[in-house]
Amino acid sequence: MRITVKLIQHDLLEDKKQILLETNALYDGNTLRYREENERGSHQVYFGDDCISFERKADVHTKITLFDDKDGESVVDSQYGKMYMQTRLCHAEKCDTYWSVEYQLIMNKEVVLHQNLRWEFTPVKNI
Repeated sequence: MRITVKLIQHDLLEDKKQILLETNALYDGNTLRYREENERGSHQVYFGDDCISFERKADVHTKITLFDDKDGESVVDSQYGKMYMQTRLCHAEKCDTYWSVEYQLIMNKEVVLHQNLRWEFTPVKNI
């Protein structure tokens, strides 16, 4: 199904919110696919029962995997090599009109990122 998605990022360490993008997307209930407006990167978000993952493919390839019952992993692959970080899912919500994921990235036992991502969905109306 074609939808419009708005991605809102809330940095919980600095208490800053911003809209990262609003674009058209493909949505099938568990997977969301969209491209950045400048066509530089493609995104795929999977929201399953026991695993959530989001991936950005561009000059820098990033994949974050989150689990309900255990820590996951973030992999950033760039021209400088691969960087790995531990991930921790704090809270997740999945409904027909939005997905919301609060998670942390941990490096050397320290939280380096704590954010909430919220994908809001609007059906594309046929003319």
